[in-house]
Amino acid sequence: MNTWDMTGTLAIVTLVAGLLIAVFLLMRFLSKRGNRHPMDGERERNFEEMRREAEQRRNP
Repeated sequence: MNTWDMTGTLAIVTLVAGLLIAVFLLMRFLSKRGNRHPMDGERERNFEEMRREAEQRRNP
């Protein structure tokens, strides 16, 4: 292997290693509950629907 082959191989290996580290850190970041959107996993409701549900709980 000459110097040019080794330089190209080193560049590709460094790029792949950097991408793997970036994916790992991103997955770790997103797995923490505090880093997710507050409404993640919740169903969307509008104000009127929330008001009706609150009234139903107060007036059974």
